[in-house]
Amino acid sequence: MRYDTIIVGGGIGGLQTAIQLARSLRRVAVVDIPGGRSTVAKAYRNVLGFPDGISGEGLRKIGREQAVKYGAILIEDEVTRLEGNPDHSFFVHTKDGHAPLQTRTLVLATGIRDPFPTIPGIQECLGTSTFLCPDCDGFESVEQNTAVIGAFPQAMEMADELSFYTSKIFLVNHAKSPVEPEIREEISRKGYSLVDQTVDQLLHVEGRLRGLILASGDRLEVNRAFLSFPGAKVQTSLLEPFSVQLNEKGHVLTNPRTKETDHPNLWAVGDITLHSQQVAIAMGDGALAAIWIQKRLREQDQSERR
Repeated sequence: MRYDTIIVGGGIGGLQTAIQLARSLRRVAVVDIPGGRSTVAKAYRNVLGFPDGISGEGLRKIGREQAVKYGAILIEDEVTRLEGNPDHSFFVHTKDGHAPLQTRTLVLATGIRDPFPTIPGIQECLGTSTFLCPDCDGFESVEQNTAVIGAFPQAMEMADELSFYTSKIFLVNHAKSPVEPEIREEISRKGYSLVDQTVDQLLHVEGRLRGLILASGDRLEVNRAFLSFPGAKVQTSLLEPFSVQLNEKGHVLTNPRTKETDHPNLWAVGDITLHSQQVAIAMGDGALAAIWIQKRLREQDQSERR
């Protein structure tokens, strides 16, 4: 079977692309393996239509059901290699597939992998009382005792973002980064508290943070935490065979209007592109890409009829 579009990655951006294309009567498949950044979020509270929040997995479940309703095919498999053809179509090779999938257009929606530290309690708290993004969840820290757990200078930058919401900020130097005297003076001047220890455990009740147990055995009384570590990895290795531009941090550069990359018939959406890593923006990326993919496919259809 030759698909009109294959989408690699079944997160929010990929599923929105699939829904739009399936409603455009296209043969579309989403190839995905379980996991991804959105599965960590237990409550998106800044998404239109969900005033009480919705989990990333809940939103993905709705998206999968909606995509299938309109005819999209979901394939649980890992894409191992992408192959371009002279006519700018593609072969998609998968781990468990015996033969490559063929598609006229291709969308990469593989997202970002975050460097979560291994601390007992962190997985339970992520997305409920421990967060990654001040743009998404700074509101959750309003006048709360808030720990920024991470490395310098990233933790300092996060603290500066959060200082708009709360004055009760503890900079926890979990990565044991060197902190120069002038930085210590700046921390003191800004009213932050520097905790030069690692974290042994997040104390919580059903994901609601109650405090941090430090390496010394002391307890730090906080009820919100943000993680700020370097090393988030943009998942773009599948693009290596193609002449696709990346920025200095590895994000895919696309046409801002169409979301197409420099390689014809190859699109990128979601967190692998250069944007603010928000659910609503990923959905917008997916919808935009799908609209322009449909235009491209119609052009191809008309050319083939001539």
